[in-house]
Amino acid sequence: MRLLTVTNMWPSRERPGWGTFVKSQVDSLMGAGISNTLYVIEGWRSTAQYFRAVRELPLLARRCAADLVHAHFGYTGAAALGVKVPLVLSLCGTDLLGRPDGKGGLTLKSRALIRVSVHAARRANAVIVKTEQLRQRIAGVPEVEVIPNGVDIEQFKPVVREAARRSLGWRLGGKVLLFAANRDEPRKNFPLAAAVERGLRGRGMDVRLECVFGKPHSTIVQAMSGSDVLLLPSLQEGSPNVVKEAMACGLPVVAAPAGDCSELLRHCFPSAVAERTEEAFTSATARVLAAESRSNGRTLIVAAGLTVEATAQRIIAVYERVLRSQSAGVLNRNAPATR
Repeated sequence: MRLLTVTNMWPSRERPGWGTFVKSQVDSLMGAGISNTLYVIEGWRSTAQYFRAVRELPLLARRCAADLVHAHFGYTGAAALGVKVPLVLSLCGTDLLGRPDGKGGLTLKSRALIRVSVHAARRANAVIVKTEQLRQRIAGVPEVEVIPNGVDIEQFKPVVREAARRSLGWRLGGKVLLFAANRDEPRKNFPLAAAVERGLRGRGMDVRLECVFGKPHSTIVQAMSGSDVLLLPSLQEGSPNVVKEAMACGLPVVAAPAGDCSELLRHCFPSAVAERTEEAFTSATARVLAAESRSNGRTLIVAAGLTVEATAQRIIAVYERVLRSQSAGVLNRNAPATR
């Protein structure tokens, strides 16, 4: 099977942590025998990159003799609609949920993105979303599969806490609260994480909040191994990779009820899902820290089939179904007859 992967998220020298979950997925698909050609749209540089992709992708698909295209993110899927082979579209979260504007609504740009994403989903031959909540956002689209991103458990595995702290230049004592997201992104709700730090210090606890974002996987693993709890107070999420990665490292998590966090953490101990209030989040974090233990998250990740290898097999099954439908002359009823 010859795959053309199109994504606007991929690690680079400028952004080593950007789109690492897409790269992990592609690597696992190639490990399962899929031949892949990669096309990266650097949309963060300029919107013009998407229009360039519209011109170049049909030529590239013919040149690499692609059997199908797998596009990641709504804008990317729209840019790939002109390719004359079946299209599988992965929608990631903000492309269907939008971005909070900090005033109780969504930004104008993200509202436009939702419309673009829904249009692309209706034209695709199959759509992959990360959670049931995201599936409901495109309820009228027939071929939708819920497949959360998997975790590379060979990469995300715990190391000795003291060694991890030394490698990061952290002091060895005290409890570390980890915020592994962009503190300037409103939907990640950094102010609540900072309030938890203040609240726990007010209770006489020796805690500090460490922010690690945009770093290579190796640094994230060190941070998760050197921390005592991951805080995820987000206003919205899809299926947050950072929670699954923390679980694979045995790091307890305190998360808001966003995305599939409640499902992921239902049997994870010590961990908690807490309402987005300072008192609730601080108290939940104090209880998790009081357990003085790593979590059973790694066992749960394997049992739930949330490894990259298991996810790759589910995605390949989608590819095979799409190609069988094409061979049988069955088209997506929402796609134009020329696809």
